[in-house]
Amino acid sequence: MAIVSEIQVAIKALLPGITGHTQIDYEYDIELNSDKGYEKRFGFIPEGAAFADGRSLGFTTMNHAFQLILTDDYKNKDDDTKQNTALMALYTAAEDVLKQLQKSKLALPTPGNQVLLISGLTFDDPGFTGDNGTVALRANLNIQYRYRNN
Repeated sequence: MAIVSEIQVAIKALLPGITGHTQIDYEYDIELNSDKGYEKRFGFIPEGAAFADGRSLGFTTMNHAFQLILTDDYKNKDDDTKQNTALMALYTAAEDVLKQLQKSKLALPTPGNQVLLISGLTFDDPGFTGDNGTVALRANLNIQYRYRNN
């Protein structure tokens, strides 16, 4: 569906300004990125979708889950303070993304395509990978949108 691509492109354009992160090369399998490719990186991918209750003649309304992936590197020395600091910064960045997206009206290029609601921030367990100390946080957002049927 074209609207899913439009939403993904619009949000990816906003993320560097909100988080200070750059886009990661491999979003679906982040372990495919090089060992030096995790510092302050993001991904944003679509997940499951379902029709929403209520309809407008000529339009379809959907609830769609998207996943925000945030990564960063850390170097522990005597304890896990830097690991915890990196993780807390990612939680804060994810919350900032939700707040900014809720304030913004996403401009989608196709007439009739409209984001109605962005809500429901939930988190998967954080992942810690690599010998270099990388933390990855996956945050899930629900986006309700409407598109023209014709």
